[in-house]
Amino acid sequence: MPREMSDISSLASPKDLGSFEAKTAAERVTALSRSLLALFNIAIGLAAIAWGIATYQTFWRELAIGPTAAAIVNRAGFKAGALTPLIPAVERIEQASYCHPRALQDAAIIRLRLAEDAIDTAERDALDGRLGTLDRDIRHSLACAPTDAFLWMVLAWLDGVREGFRNEQFTYLRLSYRLGPNEGWIAARRNRFALATFTRLPTDLADAAVHEFARMVDSWVYWDAIAIFTGPGWPIREQLLASLKEVGQRQREAFYTQLYTEGYKIAVPGVAPRDPRPWF
Repeated sequence: MPREMSDISSLASPKDLGSFEAKTAAERVTALSRSLLALFNIAIGLAAIAWGIATYQTFWRELAIGPTAAAIVNRAGFKAGALTPLIPAVERIEQASYCHPRALQDAAIIRLRLAEDAIDTAERDALDGRLGTLDRDIRHSLACAPTDAFLWMVLAWLDGVREGFRNEQFTYLRLSYRLGPNEGWIAARRNRFALATFTRLPTDLADAAVHEFARMVDSWVYWDAIAIFTGPGWPIREQLLASLKEVGQRQREAFYTQLYTEGYKIAVPGVAPRDPRPWF
């Protein structure tokens, strides 16, 4: 054996060589782990960028229709054709690959208003198309946001308009009550629809509609409550009035006063009737 090799052998025992090889293998594993971790972080970063781009686009689309949807909820009036320019933005939200529940809800509100306008103006040609589009979009939106009480309420109303009375509407309406029992802006529309079909409602939904009316009065939503009371709720006014017994005194008095002002001499539980005055 050459002297150099003999010297190396004398410096490193088999145990030492094994430790060296094990240390080298461990370092390689550590380096590989770091490389994989770096690749994973890069992948996460790229995914975050892609998500950000999709969210950013949806955000700006929602920004374009959000104020209009809010105005519709607040009963704002719009001139004929005023909502038409928003249809492209609504369609982009509906067709987006990224699920954004709030944006889809805003789109559904605008679609609903377009359908209601077609009904009010008896635009038969536009009505069928708008109702069909609304039905498709509501179901698509529910796939993204199955807990949205507003969407279930709209589907119940829409199914009644398109198909007439069907038991499926009870399922949709029941889901709306279960998922959003105390949302005032939904209650105003839902209660009007429920009371308009009151004689057909199962007992649980009839009770829910009556209690919802009382909650509206108790929550000072009495402008909508009065419109409902003197409209679709008039045939069952005695039941609705009886439901007000647990409502706050001030709320009942305000409700009575507004009814009296509009010419309705109605006895509201717990409220003393006014003396008739010829100048009032």
